[in-house]
Amino acid sequence: MPETSVAQLTGPQRDAFLKAKDAVARQNHDYVIMLLPPILEAQPGFLEGRKLLRGSQFSKAKTASKMDKNMAAVRITPMVMQAKMAAGKSLGTGLAKLEEALALDPHSPQANAALAELALANDLTATAIFAHETIRSSKPQDTQNLHGLARALIAAKQMSKARDTYQTILQLSPTDGAALKGMKDASALVASEQGGWEKSEDYRDSLKDKEESLALESASKVIKSDVAIAEQLDRLHAQLEQEPQNVGLARQIAELCETQGSLDHALQWFQFAYELTQKTDPVLEKAVFRLRGVQLDLEMDQARAAGAEPAVLQEILSRKNSILLEGAKGRVSRYPNDLQYRFELGEALMDAGLYKEAATELQQALRQPSVRHRALNLLGVSYQKRRMLDLAAKQFALASSELVSMDAVKKDAIYSLGIILEEMGKKTEALDEFKKIYEVDSQFRDIAERVESAYHQTS
Repeated sequence: MPETSVAQLTGPQRDAFLKAKDAVARQNHDYVIMLLPPILEAQPGFLEGRKLLRGSQFSKAKTASKMDKNMAAVRITPMVMQAKMAAGKSLGTGLAKLEEALALDPHSPQANAALAELALANDLTATAIFAHETIRSSKPQDTQNLHGLARALIAAKQMSKARDTYQTILQLSPTDGAALKGMKDASALVASEQGGWEKSEDYRDSLKDKEESLALESASKVIKSDVAIAEQLDRLHAQLEQEPQNVGLARQIAELCETQGSLDHALQWFQFAYELTQKTDPVLEKAVFRLRGVQLDLEMDQARAAGAEPAVLQEILSRKNSILLEGAKGRVSRYPNDLQYRFELGEALMDAGLYKEAATELQQALRQPSVRHRALNLLGVSYQKRRMLDLAAKQFALASSELVSMDAVKKDAIYSLGIILEEMGKKTEALDEFKKIYEVDSQFRDIAERVESAYHQTS
């Protein structure tokens, strides 16, 4: 996958990027952080946009509280694991999840290393180099990162820089045999940059140790197969026997069990990891409550398949909503300034039918760029449920106006605005909103029926 230039963006994407550049000049970093992630999800190779976003993230990070900084590392670990798993299906989605992690701490070695790994595995060599250089800016003596940087430079055919990087490693660690070998190989190929390098189909053909090169690439791939997951679980179990108090190992086992579909085992391991932290890790706590909810979803599916009465289904749903609400309230109680948790509590209150209480939490969550538009949509539903239609319409219209790409969140906002306008008796305005969706996605919900029936009525 080649890197993407500004010229290759769609018209709306290019307009949004130009707005972001203007916002940077005005030091409006929140707006930049809101505008760029949807573009990067659609165009994962758009490095210029990723650099612009990172700059605003760095500026925001300077104003973060000490508690937020301490919490960032805890929250980032599961986010990185989720990103790697998501990247197996969609690189854009996986990298978008990493950007959520980097919004918490743009210096994060873990998140940047994952970005470099995924980028290199998908031939986005400049992005991989950028990620490694980001780590290097805060950890210049991290030799593991420097090795990764050298591999990315080799993949980008920047042999002189790769050689210099290996030399830096040797200055820090003179006995590093891999760095010595890498420097020799890179030095031998520096001349090839000027000559026959371009004739080689793959940089691996020019390296002396092909097996080592292939092994390095293989190690950077995202785990996808059941066999690979089972093998990694065996290794992690063996490690945990040697380090029984290692929370990170227990967490990885839980996440891999969930990937396998072994939900009962995943829940047990998440619970174990949570208890190892003396029940102080909100991310692990959230995973426990989430999996309890997933188990109830399966119970619901089984009940439906067995033809259960509506009252039975409602009882299962009530138990699930109660569990998720309990967890969300607990996290907000312990971390009242975390706006992500405020949003999650708002969601849980909405699911429980507590619309007035949800509005209070969702209003606070509007200050969190990563959830702002979803919060606006839910806030609109909260007002709608309480028949405050003008306020509901205002939230949906605001969400629609702020979003550039016609993604699922914007479609939800436009569709909901149309429904509200219909309820207010403004059928012409409602139809205009429905048409906005129909023009780009006529399969969205019942949008085709709503638009086409309006034309039939006038014919």
